[in-house]
Amino acid sequence: MALGVIAEIALALVGFFIAAELTARGVESLEPVMGQGMAGGVILGLLGALPETVFVIIATLSSSYQIALGSALGGNIILFTLGIGLVGIAHWLRWKGPILMKEDYKVELYFLLASTILLVGLMFYGSLDRISGGVLFLLYVVYVSYRYAVARSKMDGRFSAIKKRKLLLEGGAYVGAGMVIVLLLSGTFVSAISDVSGMIGLSPLWLALVISPLAADIDENISANRMTMRKVGGGSTAIVSFVGGKLQNNTVLLGIIGLLSSSSVAIGGAMFDFGAVVVINLLAIAVILRGRLDYRESMLLVMAYVVVIAAAFVLG
Repeated sequence: MALGVIAEIALALVGFFIAAELTARGVESLEPVMGQGMAGGVILGLLGALPETVFVIIATLSSSYQIALGSALGGNIILFTLGIGLVGIAHWLRWKGPILMKEDYKVELYFLLASTILLVGLMFYGSLDRISGGVLFLLYVVYVSYRYAVARSKMDGRFSAIKKRKLLLEGGAYVGAGMVIVLLLSGTFVSAISDVSGMIGLSPLWLALVISPLAADIDENISANRMTMRKVGGGSTAIVSFVGGKLQNNTVLLGIIGLLSSSSVAIGGAMFDFGAVVVINLLAIAVILRGRLDYRESMLLVMAYVVVIAAAFVLG
């Protein structure tokens, strides 16, 4: 039994690495046409959040609301600390310098700040329902609409029709192939990780906050590090994809819980999760806002992840 589960995890990791390589190549083709925001923040962000989205929908429809909440919020904690920190360290080891942010990356930060303010308001509101869920969902729709409008302006005048079509088809094929692999493997991988966690006696709360997001986000982490290692500017796109993906966690995933739940979902039991996400969102915004991520800040983010997860384990 245990060996079978471990074999499933190993095979899934190989598949995720292949998907990450395909996705990195696809985004490299799409980015010159669409820009960093649309290619990284929206497309790669959506792809990275797919496993979590499926997991949250299933948990919500089965009325496992605390599991759904922990899974939605846990993704922000891991990617805005361990995820960004490891990308910064990988960039420093590969290119011997800090990540320098490019293009209009601050747009993602402004929307992330707006979603964080909504999370604070939600903590006072006290529950997820159709009203609060709809407001959160609407913010993400505004973000995607803005990014789409900017991408259209880039596509209209930057390349010839033939060149543009070639890059879009090439990038779409790579990203599509990566998405199929991720979708096929995500359910099995998360289930296998959950089985291992159960074998060693982890609490359901800690599993929802830590293990499930760690499993669901592993493909996103691999893709980000592959982009970082392939070219100098890849680190900036990787970070924007993290922000775009976790902006979706703050808005769409929490909105899904409110919109699909059979009744209002109280969030009092997840206040630590919400508080941790708010603090870590603000930390990530402060670190990225200056336009560069160096080795020391990367190490600080990795340490922040260890502290938060240790606190969740003690409190759980």
